[in-house]
Amino acid sequence: MLRREFLATRRRAEDLDRQLTDAANAASPYAFFCQHKYDVVHHMLESTRSELAECLNALQECFDNSCELEACHLRYRDLKIRYNEAVSEFQDRICTLEAQLAAASSFGVIVPPDTARRIADLESQLARSQSDLQVARNRHSALASKLRESATSHKAAQADVARLEAAIKRKNCRLRTLNDNYERRLRIADTTIATHTAELGRLQDPTSTLDWDLQKASQRVQVATSLRDQARAAHIATQNRVSAARDTISRLERRINQVERSQKPCQDLESTLTTLQQERNALEVQRDELLGQLGERFMDVTDLRAERDQAQERLSNNAFLLSSALSHIRARSEPDSPA
Repeated sequence: MLRREFLATRRRAEDLDRQLTDAANAASPYAFFCQHKYDVVHHMLESTRSELAECLNALQECFDNSCELEACHLRYRDLKIRYNEAVSEFQDRICTLEAQLAAASSFGVIVPPDTARRIADLESQLARSQSDLQVARNRHSALASKLRESATSHKAAQADVARLEAAIKRKNCRLRTLNDNYERRLRIADTTIATHTAELGRLQDPTSTLDWDLQKASQRVQVATSLRDQARAAHIATQNRVSAARDTISRLERRINQVERSQKPCQDLESTLTTLQQERNALEVQRDELLGQLGERFMDVTDLRAERDQAQERLSNNAFLLSSALSHIRARSEPDSPA
């Protein structure tokens, strides 16, 4: 009994194997056709994905480049058209394949296990393709939103650029105004400096003359000081000589007294007295000459002092004139200075 059931089961398995082989042989061209179409559509989908990835990379690289934004829009539009065409073609082929598969299943074709596995693989691949399509759609929507955001940011950037250009124009106008004012004040300052330089040059000549006069006066004062020192030394020497002459006169008087007391001959006394009187007269003449020279030296010193006082007075007057001129120049330059 078991042997018969085993043999019947083996025959049924052999029959099923033959049916599956026949179904596989019958469905293999159709399966190869579907696989080829799927490969073509999958290749197109992969190329579309690669182009979308390149577009996204280009958009990411050129996101801040406003000059290439319009080109990106055009490229995105072309890619979207090509993507929609590829998706529609892929969906049409999927629908056709599903209809053919439904028709084949409605005819009661017995599908072998290998074919069933391949069909299941195809279905899983189709499901993955649909999920990939959904991901691609999501990426397309994200790309569209990014493009809209980039367009909005581009408009905002254009508004910022316009605002910055207006601000730059205002700054340029302000800069030109400030430059004109600066040049005008610079010309006024140059004119004022030239005027002040001329006035300083005009005042420099009297100042140099006064310096020369003061130098000469100081030299003359030095000469007068040296002469005064010499006169003082000569006066001291004269006083010493006068005191020596007085001592000599007193000594001669004592000798005369001694001679008178000793009652020497009158002739010797007269000769001695004459000699002493001559010496005294010579000493008096020398004293008078020294006193005259001393008076002349004092007169020279007095004249030099008067000249020094006059030079100092002229120097003080010129210093006052120079300070008043400088204050006048400073007072004239203050109204011209910028506020």
